[in-house]
Amino acid sequence: MSDKQTNEKRREFLKGALIGSGAAAVAIASGATLAAPEKKEIPAAPAKPESQGYHVTAHVADYYKTAEF
Repeated sequence: MSDKQTNEKRREFLKGALIGSGAAAVAIASGATLAAPEKKEIPAAPAKPESQGYHVTAHVADYYKTAEF
């Protein structure tokens, strides 16, 4: 083989690799959009009564014990 044939084959390989990787990236990007799960509406939670201020509950007291306040 001559240098000219080798260079042409190398160029064709690189062109194919670039085009193939670009096409793969586009396919992955567009496929992720199409395969996204449907969003379902979540029913509204019942309204909680308004807080009457800060309360130290059992789990808060446990935290204070472990944090050594």
